[in-house]
Amino acid sequence: MIRGYKPFSQACLAAGSYGPRATPARRPSRSRVLSSTSPPAAEPPLAGSIASHTSYILLHTRIPPTEYPSKIPSRLQRTLQLNASQWGGIVNFAWTPDQDCVHPDTKDAEWESARETYRLTAFSRFRGRLEVSEIKEGEIEGLLEVLKAHGSPLSPGEDAAGTDVDPVSIYVCTHRNRDCRCGDTGSAFFEALRSEVAGRQLESRVQVGAVGHVGGHKYAANALVFPSGDWLGNLDADMAPQVLDAVLARHNGQWQDHLRVPPLLSSHWRGRMGLNKEMSLALLNGNHNVQLPLKPTNRS
Repeated sequence: MIRGYKPFSQACLAAGSYGPRATPARRPSRSRVLSSTSPPAAEPPLAGSIASHTSYILLHTRIPPTEYPSKIPSRLQRTLQLNASQWGGIVNFAWTPDQDCVHPDTKDAEWESARETYRLTAFSRFRGRLEVSEIKEGEIEGLLEVLKAHGSPLSPGEDAAGTDVDPVSIYVCTHRNRDCRCGDTGSAFFEALRSEVAGRQLESRVQVGAVGHVGGHKYAANALVFPSGDWLGNLDADMAPQVLDAVLARHNGQWQDHLRVPPLLSSHWRGRMGLNKEMSLALLNGNHNVQLPLKPTNRS
């Protein structure tokens, strides 16, 4: 068993957090159960259920999201998010079992240190993947300019730096203390997906990690797929082979403008980095010529 990943009955019930935010995912509402005259309300589509963004920034931690507090008291993350919001960036925390992404000087719960230090990975709708070996509290001014440029539209004639040669990254929300549905269903899907990747010996091509709160507890398990930037929801452990097949088919080693391709697993697709709600719904309905406010430079 991976560190921090406890069964639902041990972690959620013992924590006493089985309240409104910890009810099992997709449980019918009380009004639906009691009503015998009106038909059940149609479930809204998952598409468009994410915050619009053009970049996603991850601070790598030594402890897994199942051990994160409900709200992480990180000074550095708050400062970074305030700035990233200006160019459409989202900042979150991430963890991978191999710990290759963790800064060597950090200890457990980096936000409790006198001076927070992380390694950072950023994904951009315009420029692919960016790795930063070190970000320290109090020394982020220069890095802010780098991240802003990475998350901003390309200049005329400029090529995007990212390619599909980079490993595919799938991050699953397992932030148990924020909502037990993420800790329960998210952790089960995370472990099943890691097992599926290992069973196919794809560790060099597909990286599976866990992230903190992404929003949409009721859609647990939630997964973020990069470099395409697709968000998936309502996943369970039995779907691991199907999800992996779909991700591998989409990221086939050739560069493409992911923004305009059909949704990944449409019935579980919450949206995509670079699309707002209206664009996501249009793409879901088959309009692959969505008018984009910001277009990348074409690449051959």
